Amino acid sequence: MDNRKFSLNYIPILGAICIVFGVFLGRFLYEGGSSTLFSISNSSGAKVDEVIEQVINNYVDPVNENEITEFAINKLLAHLDPHSTYIPPHEVQGEKERMSGKFEGIGIEFRVIEDTLMVVNAIKGGPSEKAGVKSGDRIIGLNLQEIALGKLKTDSLVKLLRGKSGSEVALIIIRPFAEGKITIPVIRGEIPIFSIDANLMLNQEVGYVKINRFSYQTLSEFKDATESLVNKGAKKLIIDVRDNPGGSLSAVIGICKELLPNDRNIVYTKGENEQESYNSSRDGIFKDLKLTILINRNSASASEILAGALQDNDRATIIGRRTFGKGLVQSVITLKDQSRIHLTIARYYTPSGRCIQKPFDKDDISGYRHDELERWRNGELYFADSIKVVDSLKYNTLSGRTVYGGGGITPDVFVSLDTNSNSKMLFQILDSNLIRNFAIKFYTASSIKGTDYKESNELLQQSDLAAKFKAYCEIKKIQWNGLGWMTSKAYINNRLEAYILRVKYKNNGYFRKTAEIDNEIIEALKVLSIED
Repeated sequence: MDNRKFSLNYIPILGAICIVFGVFLGRFLYEGGSSTLFSISNSSGAKVDEVIEQVINNYVDPVNENEITEFAINKLLAHLDPHSTYIPPHEVQGEKERMSGKFEGIGIEFRVIEDTLMVVNAIKGGPSEKAGVKSGDRIIGLNLQEIALGKLKTDSLVKLLRGKSGSEVALIIIRPFAEGKITIPVIRGEIPIFSIDANLMLNQEVGYVKINRFSYQTLSEFKDATESLVNKGAKKLIIDVRDNPGGSLSAVIGICKELLPNDRNIVYTKGENEQESYNSSRDGIFKDLKLTILINRNSASASEILAGALQDNDRATIIGRRTFGKGLVQSVITLKDQSRIHLTIARYYTPSGRCIQKPFDKDDISGYRHDELERWRNGELYFADSIKVVDSLKYNTLSGRTVYGGGGITPDVFVSLDTNSNSKMLFQILDSNLIRNFAIKFYTASSIKGTDYKESNELLQQSDLAAKFKAYCEIKKIQWNGLGWMTSKAYINNRLEAYILRVKYKNNGYFRKTAEIDNEIIEALKVLSIED
């Protein structure tokens, strides 16, 4: 019998095991938690051990002990709530890197285009940038051996490029407008994973900061980014946490403290054995900036804490669509084999008393995680009055404004999901990554560089990108049709220019361009203008 089919073979037995497996889990706790979290009797623990032993020794087919143990752990945690999860040992390092905000490697962003590894960006301050690697370089080999890209997946390439700090790798590169191959030795090192995607001035008074997640480095990144904008004249700030899934609680608490006056509640937690309140203890250094926060359905956890705290304290106008509704507090517990469990110990509440967590059905976790279809069906993504509110869950902000609980943060200013540019042709183009790939090829092959963003942008307006992109799509077997182009023209042109500008001006170039047609940013600028 194939062990890969264990989930089918073992379900009848493991269903019973999972009922009592909670007592078994306590045996594995090592650090970051305690077996006192679980009520374990000797008799119950012995019973679980006995059942597992019987399965291993007597089941009709060979049994992998590790597989059934991890299967049972996952089943147990899934039974509790949608966010209590198990992280196997081989995934823990990746989690640590995401939270710490750094990893070890050569420090490039790349894309595989037509079996060529193309450098999109050499990360600022990273080993590749220091060694002289540039955007548009094509890496065709490592350590004198050519890369067989057709046989390698992206994760395999990542493993080849990453490595311990101090180790050396020789990159064989073909550079646009340069003759022959170039060999560049790169000493691998520590690479920062930035949580601030962009910080730029949208006009003379309004700064913009895009936060993609909350890591242990986010607070310092945010302070540096915002201080630089203030020094450029920013009196107003747009903080963008759309599609931000959350992360470090300490990071978002720290950011809120810098945005709020003294002695304001930020968030509090309540659980069976966990209660805590987080407050500002001084005037924040950015407390006088006028604020708007951009949110959407994928803004979750720490993003919701930020939006809820600033909304309830009447500190910011929240713009966009209702957030995800992830308001469960997880304690990270490391087990003996270095695997981890994220165990829910409490719920988050905004200062007004709203529970951030949306309701969930333990028997329909799939529906909980993928509720966008329901939001689409009930019109919530398109009409503000389709957002369901319950009068019994009515709360008041510090000034007495009414806000509603029930899960997630409802915006003060609703902006409908923009579908005006959608067409079958656009979806085909996006699915094939043609816009990004064309942008890199266009930049590396053209002389349209410019001395600054403004000049580069003006040159792009005169470059007839649409015709060149149409020819590229036809080569890639994407059927071009007039109706699809007319429907999606504005979006496609904007993204073509944005990705080209990103190659030269990094993320700030990209977001500065996309802001021109971004309805939430346009609305935020209106709100900040009206506040004057």
